[in-house]
Amino acid sequence: MNSSPISRREAEVIDAITERDLVVFGPREVERFLGVSARNAYRILGRMAEKELIRRLARGRYVLAETYDTLDSYAIASHLEPASYIGFWSALHFHGMTEQVPRTVFVAVTKQKRSLRLQGQEVRFVRVTPETFFGYDRYGEAVVSDPEKTVLDCLRLPKYAGGIRQVEAAITADLDVDRAIRYAERLDSGAVAARLGYLLERKGLLDGGDRLRELVTSYTKLDPSGEQTNPVADWKLYDNVIGDD
Repeated sequence: MNSSPISRREAEVIDAITERDLVVFGPREVERFLGVSARNAYRILGRMAEKELIRRLARGRYVLAETYDTLDSYAIASHLEPASYIGFWSALHFHGMTEQVPRTVFVAVTKQKRSLRLQGQEVRFVRVTPETFFGYDRYGEAVVSDPEKTVLDCLRLPKYAGGIRQVEAAITADLDVDRAIRYAERLDSGAVAARLGYLLERKGLLDGGDRLRELVTSYTKLDPSGEQTNPVADWKLYDNVIGDD
């Protein structure tokens, strides 16, 4: 680390970030904490970066050097945006719902954001609508979708989950089926409802399924990128993945 002495202002920034248990911060926070102008906030952060007291993650987003060295990529990545959570394949891995370790950290956000590198990994931001941004919680320092919402997100966008087979393997008796169905009703997506109902039924985890069937209005594909093969009339679903076995 740079051996230059820490100024009073820099020490105040570190104290303010630590006291508020912030993981990621930027000029706006410094402005608010110190009561300085935006220009001075940028100047203070620039000097702190030169002294290696903080690490720059992206434009206007920083983390204390100590935090960068002690927290994992999930904890840091989930705080890069005010509205964000670790999701999709990364959330499956976080919750122990897959044996596969994704090379990319997937983060759900409500606005477009470019990918970046963090601790040697690519962080990819997946834009979701505000209406689908729910079902997450804080686990230690990381903000992650809960197991049920993770499954729903992966069924909605399986390309960010390693594919449908990864999602199928993640659906076990440990899943709170009623919560998953309630989430499906909130999403109000016929495609997600059909995929969820079909996979739950195959696993013997669905009692009835009328609530999900009510959401299904037209045919959809189990794998959105596949062909329309192996129709399952009961769910208005083309099983173009599992049915080929």
